[in-house]
Amino acid sequence: MESFWTASFLLRQEVLDEELLNFPLAHLDVTITNKAVEGMTVKLLRKSSFYHGLMLNKITRENHEIPLESKTVLNRGDILNLSGRPAKLEAAAKEIGYLDRLSPETDIIFVGLGIVLGGLLGLLSVTLFGVSVTLTTSGGALVMGLIFGWLHSRTPVFGRIPEPALWIFDNVGLAAFIGLVGLAAGSSFISGLKETGFGILLAGVAVALIPHIIGLYFGRYVLKINPLILLGAQTGAGTSTIGLKAVQDASGSKFPVLGYTIPYALANILLTAFGLYL
Repeated sequence: MESFWTASFLLRQEVLDEELLNFPLAHLDVTITNKAVEGMTVKLLRKSSFYHGLMLNKITRENHEIPLESKTVLNRGDILNLSGRPAKLEAAAKEIGYLDRLSPETDIIFVGLGIVLGGLLGLLSVTLFGVSVTLTTSGGALVMGLIFGWLHSRTPVFGRIPEPALWIFDNVGLAAFIGLVGLAAGSSFISGLKETGFGILLAGVAVALIPHIIGLYFGRYVLKINPLILLGAQTGAGTSTIGLKAVQDASGSKFPVLGYTIPYALANILLTAFGLYL
C-alpha cells in the first residue's frame, strides 16, 4: 500500500490553473410566483431540471427564515436564496418567479400610495349600538399595508422595500405606536389607579397571560398542533418578534416561524384597530 501511494505521488504534479478556479458565482434571491413551483417540496425542487447546477442556501417567508428541510413545502411569495452561475440563475428565475437583484432603492410610489389609501380608509366610520367605530388613520394604513404586502408577494416586480427599511417599520414603527398610545393614556391610567387600586395591575397581568395559557392548552390538546409551531403562533398572537427569537434560540430550530406569520398579522390588525377603545 505504501508503494502505491508513493507511486501515485510521483505521477502527480500540483499546478495552479487560474482559469479553472476563476469562474463567476452569484448569490441572488428569487421570489416564487410560478404556480408550477408553488406547492413543491424542497426535495422536488432539487430534482427539477432548471435547478441543476444551483445550490439552495435558505428560504425566507414573511421576512423570517424557515427550515431548509426536504419536506418543507414552498408557498407563493417565499424567497429562495440561490447560488450558482449568473446564467443558470437567470434561467432558473424564469421558471421559479422573480429574480431580486438586491437594489437598495425603495418603491416610494407604492409605499406612498398605500399610506394615502390607508389614511382615507381610516377616516371611514360605522356606528354600532350607538358607538362610532373607526380604524383611525394608523389602523387604515396597517390594513392597506397588509393588502399591498399581499399584492407585492403575488407580483414582486413592484413594491420592493429593502430589508433594513422593513426592520425599521416592523420593530421601531409598532413600538413607537404603542408608546404613543401609552403616553396618551398615561393620565387616565393614573386616575384609574387611584380609583381602583393596584388590582388593575393584577388584572393587566391576567389579561396578558390567560389568553396565551388557554391558547397553549387548546392548541396542544384539542388541535394537536406541533409544540414548536404552537409556541411560534403564541408569539405571533402577542406580536412579539423577540419572543419568536427566544423560542428559536431555545429550540435550536426555525420551525416556530411556520406558526408565527398569520397570528402576527391578525394580532397587529386587532391591536391597532381596537387598542384605542380598550
